[in-house]
Amino acid sequence: DLNLGAKIGQNPQRPHDLYLKLCAMPFPTARIPDPPPPSARLRFRRWTRCDADRLAYFRLMADPAVMTFIDPTRRFASVPDIDAFLANDPPFDDHGYGFWLVEWRDNGEAIGTIGMKAKPHYGWTEFGYLFKRAFWGQGIATEAAAAVLQWADAAGVTPLYARVLPDHTASVRVLQRAGFEFVRVGPPEDDFDHVYVRHSGSGKP
Repeated sequence: DLNLGAKIGQNPQRPHDLYLKLCAMPFPTARIPDPPPPSARLRFRRWTRCDADRLAYFRLMADPAVMTFIDPTRRFASVPDIDAFLANDPPFDDHGYGFWLVEWRDNGEAIGTIGMKAKPHYGWTEFGYLFKRAFWGQGIATEAAAAVLQWADAAGVTPLYARVLPDHTASVRVLQRAGFEFVRVGPPEDDFDHVYVRHSGSGKP
């Protein structure tokens, strides 16, 4: 077995060896339809090509504060820029899961995105999320993660990996509450990232 859930203080495998083994692992395919069921304040659906969704995606990813811990060099000057980005990296692939649009349940406002995607370059299925600044600090990411990961467990989409900058303490706490454990390696070209792993059913109540 490949020990990917190494705790702090343990000696993980060398990054190069780890990634060679990961790239040989098959990607899981969802056993149930998407999207995840709604939570107390949120609901989830697939992104569409409609103007409202494209504009919501642009407003989310064009905010420098939102992108600080994702890719501070990435900037989108227009909706066509977003269209070009999504053409190369669509929100969904052929494994039955992807990144869903998160709506505020009361009024349908698009407030962010959350989900998971197969990452062939890294050899794993990666979990992540982004939310508008106006919705930070309200437990939204924790609530959304719980709903999406419960769906992932039922769908058999496991294990899941997440990359986070070590000083992004808010996201680290969200991941830990969701049952992710620290792995002391990052992608070789992104060694400033910390990698976390979660296995099915490991979330905290």
